[in-house]
Amino acid sequence: MKLKGKTAVITGGTMGIGFGCARVFASHGCRVVLASRGETRGLAAENELREAGFDVRFIACDVRDEAAMQSLIEQT
Repeated sequence: MKLKGKTAVITGGTMGIGFGCARVFASHGCRVVLASRGETRGLAAENELREAGFDVRFIACDVRDEAAMQSLIEQT
């Protein structure tokens, strides 16, 4: 995959399939933004991927809230 230098925003990226996708994207050189409502789980997922050497950031976001989504994009 040609992901080096790209940034992926993965909603629901702190567990399950979303977390798996985040790991795959990151392993291919992509910067990853994990977005989820749960801050505790989000920070744990961020730390796990950073410890594996990946460029990852968690941003708390509720995708049902348009203002929160706009903030997610601006922060990304």
